[in-house]
Amino acid sequence: MRLLFIPAILLFFASASFAQQRVDAQEVIRQINQGQAVSYENVEISGDLDFTNLDNRRQTESSGGWFGSSNDTYESTVEAPVSFVNCTFLGDVIAYYRDDKEEDTFIAHFEGDAVFRKCTFREASEFKYSEFSEDADFSGSVFEEEANFKYAEFSEAPSFATAVFEDAANFKYSEFPEETNFTAVVFDDEADFKYAEFPKGASFEEAVFNDLANFKYAKFRTPLNMDNVSFNGNEDFKYTKVDGRSFTSYLLNNR
Repeated sequence: MRLLFIPAILLFFASASFAQQRVDAQEVIRQINQGQAVSYENVEISGDLDFTNLDNRRQTESSGGWFGSSNDTYESTVEAPVSFVNCTFLGDVIAYYRDDKEEDTFIAHFEGDAVFRKCTFREASEFKYSEFSEDADFSGSVFEEEANFKYAEFSEAPSFATAVFEDAANFKYSEFPEETNFTAVVFDDEADFKYAEFPKGASFEEAVFNDLANFKYAKFRTPLNMDNVSFNGNEDFKYTKVDGRSFTSYLLNNR
């Protein structure tokens, strides 16, 4: 009887330990609203993690929409650093939201470090228009649905090294003022870098593009590392500039 009792206790504690690995997204928001640094590792985040509705949210623009719509812009700021390592987000991760009915826009910015390293995003990840004032680290993460970084601004050098984008990756109009790391990234769907700017260089070494790689109108400054890049779909470097020269001229001079 005693021998049967011991495994039952072990199973109970194992189950309890597993249950503790899930954190509600509202608990994360509560910590942020209290000004606490957020740090999680090896946990699941349940529910939508909405950074756009923080206590410090403020209206930054009023456009006076037509037919009853307000067309206003509201911005929240994640003031303390956030760190998620080897975590799984079961719901949407929202730093941008557009209310189609009221035509209002909600945006979240990150004043401290924003670390999402080796994480899995099961649903959409929206960082459109977000400003990252410190480190932004998405290295090793897997984005199972569309990842939207359109118009995002990075003050420090962000890292997406070894990340996997299983759906579309949108970096259109994004600004990368420091050298950016896209080393060994896998893009299974369209990768849109149209009009993106890399004024201090970037590394796409060993990156894999399995669908359209769209760099039309993108602007690079050296150092630019495109060694061993695999283009398995179409690519568009029309009007792409490297140090003010066409991308074709850059390739011819750097063989």
